[in-house]
Amino acid sequence: MFILPFLLFPINPTAVPRAPAGTEIHIRLTTTVGSYATKAGSPVSAVLIAPIMAHGEIVLPSGTLVSGEVKKVARVGLGIRHETASLDLEFNRVALPGRHPVALRARVAEVDNARERVTRDGRIHGVRATDSGSYRISGYVRDLLFRCELHARIAEVIVKAAIINLPEPEIYLPAGAELTLTLTGPVYRISSVEAPVSSAMDARRRDDLNRLVSGMPSRTFATSPERPSDLTNVLIAGSRDEVAAAFAAAGWSEARPLSFGRRVRWLRAIGLRRGFDSAPMSSLLLDGAPADMSWEKGLNDVSKRHHIRLWKQAGEWQGQDVWMGAATRDVDFGYLRPGRPFAHKIAADVDQERDKIAYDLAFTGCTDALDWAGRTNVPSVTENGTGDAMTTDTRLAVIELNDCTAPRLSTETVDDAPVPVHGGRWEVFARREILSVRNDFLRNNWFWRAYETTQWIAGVVRTHRRNSSGPRSFLSSFRHSHLPAASLGPS
Repeated sequence: MFILPFLLFPINPTAVPRAPAGTEIHIRLTTTVGSYATKAGSPVSAVLIAPIMAHGEIVLPSGTLVSGEVKKVARVGLGIRHETASLDLEFNRVALPGRHPVALRARVAEVDNARERVTRDGRIHGVRATDSGSYRISGYVRDLLFRCELHARIAEVIVKAAIINLPEPEIYLPAGAELTLTLTGPVYRISSVEAPVSSAMDARRRDDLNRLVSGMPSRTFATSPERPSDLTNVLIAGSRDEVAAAFAAAGWSEARPLSFGRRVRWLRAIGLRRGFDSAPMSSLLLDGAPADMSWEKGLNDVSKRHHIRLWKQAGEWQGQDVWMGAATRDVDFGYLRPGRPFAHKIAADVDQERDKIAYDLAFTGCTDALDWAGRTNVPSVTENGTGDAMTTDTRLAVIELNDCTAPRLSTETVDDAPVPVHGGRWEVFARREILSVRNDFLRNNWFWRAYETTQWIAGVVRTHRRNSSGPRSFLSSFRHSHLPAASLGPS
């Protein structure tokens, strides 16, 4: 047993590139897991969707296989024992395709969904179904009906049947769901690896790129009121069809215009804590023009999503059309903010969304080159049109596309059979009634509602005060505590 480390690594491990403990790694599931049907001990597998880097060198490339097992499962079932579900996943092996696996020490740090949360020990917790907006509204409606004392019990049954449509409380992570792991021990490069796409340009192409970038706009503008908004941070070279094919292969959807029907669906998704693919985006202008394309990757709750707006630029680079993009990640809803009483809030570190898009497209095989270009006309600390903080290393991700004839899709799976999300119709009905009675017994009183209302008001006030005080001091501390020391690509 004591010989194993020497078989896995060279005699001088300090000479081998390694990613230290604390490094974040990003994976995409290739097996489906769910709290209702998955059992403890079931295997789980995934694939790296972004390379693990250390000191500018690749330790493990994207496409590396990651595997492990389900340690613990708690399902909601009928709702008698648990109101919420939980999953404990352990990823403990990595392997290059066609190679034998080696040990990995890591824990789950984040699920790239909107509803689930992850505890400090890596356990994934689902939502409480009766915590949705639709259920809370139905509670007020029922209280008002009871005050009328006219067929109150019949009215309660009607309200429950017509209004109460609880969010799915079971955790369901299909193949294609993304997670972030944190290494709890170092991982070494297990063989000589090369980047799946070129990550460097020759001097002539880089000079040509620098001239192009120097004339590109760096800031979008909101329209109502007109004020500086998102930073541009992605440049894509390719035709419209190539851009569409690459994003579609990566699992992204093109945003669609807002209509009355889609507005109703959007409001319903908010009330039921559901996802809403191809949801509309607010309008931003670049050099006075609206976006030519907008792409997003929706999650299982409409409050969060990945998204990018793209503007076609004049001229070409390397004989290809040029698209300038502004990428940010929506992380929650915000209220009473500059210019908008209700809108999404974005993650402060916009470089993370920039790099996610770069690696998502590179993973598909639809890219010929991926690089990062430095800029001098971009502020490293600023805020967007609704007052959200933004930090950046000021670089621009440059992605050169190909014709994308045989893309690698984001939904690759090794599942032999589908995993059910929940039980049958009658079990779902029984669960809804049990959870409803349980919740009403604990929370259907004005003391609890006053507590919830106070919490909501306090949150709005805190957000408003933080935005009013300006981002400078907050962003300064954020950059020092959150930004990685090593860059994610060549300068």
